[in-house]
Amino acid sequence: MKICIDAGIGLSSTEKGGIYYLLPELLDTLSSIDKENEYLIFGFFLKNYWKRIKNIQIPESNNFSLKILPFPKKFIKIVEEKFKIPFIETLLKREKISIYHGISATYLPLFKKIKTIYTIYDLSFEIMPEVYKEKWYSEIKSSAIRSDIIIVPSFSTKKDIMEIYKLPEERIKVVYLGVNHKVFRPIEKKYAFEKLKKYFSYERYILTVATSIKRKNIPFLFDIYKILKEKKIEEKLVIIVGTNYLKKDILKLAMEKNISEHVYCFSEIPKEDMPYFYSGAEIFIFLSLYEGFGLPVVEAMSCGAPVIVSNISSLPEIVQDAGIYVNPFERDDAVDKIFNILKNDNLKEDLREKGVKRSKIFTWENCIRCILNIYKEVLK
Repeated sequence: MKICIDAGIGLSSTEKGGIYYLLPELLDTLSSIDKENEYLIFGFFLKNYWKRIKNIQIPESNNFSLKILPFPKKFIKIVEEKFKIPFIETLLKREKISIYHGISATYLPLFKKIKTIYTIYDLSFEIMPEVYKEKWYSEIKSSAIRSDIIIVPSFSTKKDIMEIYKLPEERIKVVYLGVNHKVFRPIEKKYAFEKLKKYFSYERYILTVATSIKRKNIPFLFDIYKILKEKKIEEKLVIIVGTNYLKKDILKLAMEKNISEHVYCFSEIPKEDMPYFYSGAEIFIFLSLYEGFGLPVVEAMSCGAPVIVSNISSLPEIVQDAGIYVNPFERDDAVDKIFNILKNDNLKEDLREKGVKRSKIFTWENCIRCILNIYKEVLK
């Protein structure tokens, strides 16, 4: 069969986090596992069209091809929603597509004959709408409703979709995301610190990863870190972000909290350097207010970093007994637990071992095989 994967927007984006971060790994694994089906990597946009398509890379495999159309989403929405014309389906008629999988798109086109699968990674925009200035997510609900199958990365997200969108359980399939364990692996601290010298020279630090100040609860993290410094901890706080503008906002907030001399923020770190950051950290903290999966946590566990996470949304499901949980609204609870783990080497070692073991269930191979089974199921 021939499967159209709508990933053009994700592959052409300059964003460094979320789906844009994991999409190449997902497609590369798909190409290595499935040599039978044909895949058309597809997308449509008009802004900076020629510049963006030059940056798109797809797997170099005989069963993969690329098709990016120079049409703005607004135009396609008007044609499809106002006049009920399946514009994209008509354009794809010659391709003989069996399944259309919206894997990185917010808008799922209108289809009458082709089966559709739509991936939703989280409902943070529904849970915390105040965090999002732009309404890029406005088509997600309608796209989910008209799709044949919805794929989500956790049972927590499945529950959210059932409750918020009132969709039936049988239409929503859980497929855990993966980690490349050849890249994200435990590295001895002395080797990690050697590689990290180009970024900093200290050897005791707390690590977190952030794509948002509010949703990742950075003000709360700064408040508890300030208290921990008053308790005389020696660890610095290192924050990895995807973009320079977020880095500026975080460093500005650190100055407002009077902790800027202890906070270091780095943007656009190459993926191959991230295992050194994870492996060298005393602990990895992720006090997010909402997560659909929490990929940085799994990466941290895979590298042997002891993890402390929020006790809400998908994080307990993903981490299970391999981490310490804190209430992301209770300052005293967070301070006590973080201080305790920083001073307890035996606890850190126990969490390292449990984290590495737990992370092994999250592989791209498992993820892709689950998706392939869903492709077969949707055509029955």
